[in-house]
Amino acid sequence: MLQSTCPQLRGIAKLLREKYDLRFSSIVRNASADELRHAEAEVIRVNRMIANHRRRCPHCTSVFTTVTLVRPRSLVLDATS
Repeated sequence: MLQSTCPQLRGIAKLLREKYDLRFSSIVRNASADELRHAEAEVIRVNRMIANHRRRCPHCTSVFTTVTLVRPRSLVLDATS
């Protein structure tokens, strides 16, 4: 799991954990379909908030856009045939 050092993202992640807990408790207590839909919509909404934050936040974008060099692998043929 990626550990975030961005305090704003940490707060949104805590909100997401609360929404998941609410959703799971709704499932356990056999909530109505409307309540389950609302709980799922809240989880999706907070996930979108995280995605939007990661796109806009200069700290988060620098973490995800690090450039790594990729060496092409040499061709390895199966010599057992």
